[in-house]
Amino acid sequence: MMKNLIPLILIFALAISCRQRQNSENNQSKEYSAIKDSLTSDLDKIKDKKNIVGFSASIVNENGILYNQGFGYSNLETQTKYTKNTIQNIASISKTLIGISLFKAQEMGKLDLEDPIDEYLPFKVINPNHPNIPITIRHLSTHTSTIMDTDNFWENTYILKKSDHPKSVSVFGYMKPPDSKIPLADFLKSLLTEKGQLYISENFSKLKPGEKFSYSNLGATLCALVIESATETPYDKFTQENILNPLKMDNSGWSIKAVDSTNISKLYGNYESVLADYSLLSYPDGGLLTSSSDLSKLLTEFIKGYYGNGTLLSKENYKRLFENQLTEQQIPEGTDDNFGIFLDFSKGFMGDDFKTIGHSGGDPGVVAGMFFSPETGLGRILIMNTDSDFDDRIIPQFKKIWSNLNTYGSKLN
Repeated sequence: MMKNLIPLILIFALAISCRQRQNSENNQSKEYSAIKDSLTSDLDKIKDKKNIVGFSASIVNENGILYNQGFGYSNLETQTKYTKNTIQNIASISKTLIGISLFKAQEMGKLDLEDPIDEYLPFKVINPNHPNIPITIRHLSTHTSTIMDTDNFWENTYILKKSDHPKSVSVFGYMKPPDSKIPLADFLKSLLTEKGQLYISENFSKLKPGEKFSYSNLGATLCALVIESATETPYDKFTQENILNPLKMDNSGWSIKAVDSTNISKLYGNYESVLADYSLLSYPDGGLLTSSSDLSKLLTEFIKGYYGNGTLLSKENYKRLFENQLTEQQIPEGTDDNFGIFLDFSKGFMGDDFKTIGHSGGDPGVVAGMFFSPETGLGRILIMNTDSDFDDRIIPQFKKIWSNLNTYGSKLN
């Protein structure tokens, strides 16, 4: 009789254990929901101040999305809500794809970071102050190339998509008409070769290539052209095939044709002024169109790669991607921050008091950040469709949201 009771006792004990586990999971689920609801409530209060027209915020870890929510409007006129799937350009966060692409091209045997760029480009790029020192791919990827962002670059890279733009765009009067659009290679050749229409000697600094860090959008764009030339594949196609598609970033791309145009947000100079739609000739440095939902997949991949579990690159190349690239002599005076391959290793982004890895972005009508903590593995994304130059309340509000994402993220992680 006792032998027959033992299985029944075990079954009874297992049932109690399962019920306890289920209750625990239910309680944990309720706790998570309460944390998310509290964060949403806090961010709603910032949205209600009506300085930022629309934004989306995301928290991720190595396992995926912990929180992802949109706030405000993607279009004030039509009262279209800004959601987690709303698409807009993310400015310089786009550069992180150049870093992955470099190592992917290197894995394919198409280039080496130590190679001079003139081995690949369809035209020669020489610093006139140091004509005998070749600029290498590593120089471009670490912002030590001596290629500078001058007015000639800024005044010619932004292209209006329509001629009949709203008058409010006049705050960014340097935008060029639609017929100014030319291929990427032609734009860079015009800026960086002596006979180019936009060439000036000030496009290069007087420092020696490799001597000092100096952030360069133009240099980053040239790096993308090196990848394009080395792989014999247009840069937008290369990133689509090797980054966006594998990560299932199906709502991301480099042009309106590549994404669902009905989900694209308008961009705003301030809460009252909508900006005209524009594109960038230097699109690799800041023109990726994406959503917080899609960008969360990229940040999750970066966190996985940092911990040795990434899927886009080999474990060895991910290790190289996250290594400090600057020597003490190359780091600008007044900062201790180092830099990776198109990754910012900073302490103090938007008020953080700990080290983060990622990138920020800013363009007309755009303020964005994508960073993760290497210590905790917690990642944050914030994308805004409102410019920060014309309302001094925008950046403090960005900082408040950014801080909230860390506080609540620590509870969810």
